[in-house]
Amino acid sequence: MNIRLYEPERLNEGFFHVIYSALLKCKNARLVSDPRPLPRILKPREHTSAWADFDGHPVFFDMNDHVFFYDIPALDHCEVYFKANLNWDVTEKVLREAGRLDLKSKILPIFFFSPNPARDRQTRRLNWFRNLGRPRYDICHIVGVYRNYVKEGIPSPFEGQSSECLDPAAYHFWTRHHTQMALKAASIPGYYRLTSRGNRDIEDNRVVFPNLTAWPYSNRIIDGRLTMVNTLPHAVLPWKAAESLAMGRPLIFERAPLVEMPEPFALKKDIHYLELIPSVGGFDLTASVEDPASYRVLSPVTLEEFETRAQWLKQVLADRDRIAAMTEQAFHYADRILIAPVVADFICDQVQRRIH
Repeated sequence: MNIRLYEPERLNEGFFHVIYSALLKCKNARLVSDPRPLPRILKPREHTSAWADFDGHPVFFDMNDHVFFYDIPALDHCEVYFKANLNWDVTEKVLREAGRLDLKSKILPIFFFSPNPARDRQTRRLNWFRNLGRPRYDICHIVGVYRNYVKEGIPSPFEGQSSECLDPAAYHFWTRHHTQMALKAASIPGYYRLTSRGNRDIEDNRVVFPNLTAWPYSNRIIDGRLTMVNTLPHAVLPWKAAESLAMGRPLIFERAPLVEMPEPFALKKDIHYLELIPSVGGFDLTASVEDPASYRVLSPVTLEEFETRAQWLKQVLADRDRIAAMTEQAFHYADRILIAPVVADFICDQVQRRIH
């Protein structure tokens, strides 16, 4: 198969590094300087995407983490449209509102890879010598927030248990804060840190702290038995999941992502991850896709639920054999799934099935 990859600079850019390097290494793909078939969408926000050509068939990689955000002109032009964080219900709604349901058959799910799984595996090896592979605590919970509502003196809507006060921004902060507080209250040993995403104005070194650089961040993940991955209110799969698995650490999802995870990359409950707060509703598909609530899970979670589920998690973590089995599965996933030959075969097999 003759594979041409547009925009050679993508080889050094995050998620596309995984795709490009796998195809270059395993499928003899070529980098070409020809202009991409269509320009990248930049407004109202930049669309994270790349183009390739497989035997004359245009293929589009949409690595945007928003389930609702599609490049409709690209979808119209290409023959295969790989979409990360694909939710079919949301997709159908987006296409219906665009009057292009006819394009649905072009769309295929793709996994939301870590930006650099090779680096993650190298970090794992280096950290093995640092502490002989022995975790120092149960949970690593490092997650960025965009605002510090505690510093601003704004009360939590979860304390009043009023869904009328919920909006995506507040939900994003308070679920992370309350999850962390519940885990601490349950006396679960961990490394807990809400970070500022580089916004110094929200740092108070009490609730929100400065970001960690790459090496200390990776060390903290390795030092934990499991990595806490917040998914509410988005219910998507963040790249932190693949990053943690690449370092041999299973996951705790706040809520299992409501997106397609194709084989062989599919993550399985109680094997690759635990779910802290299950069954809290889905996307509001009655609203317009322009309404932020339509692609967020905004069902309220009570403080009692946070506390109850934290106690449940504490009991699960006490079963060392269960956690050891999950850790073994994480290492298997890192060494047998998140590797270039598997990524390259997956992409080429999917393209061949669609164009033939």
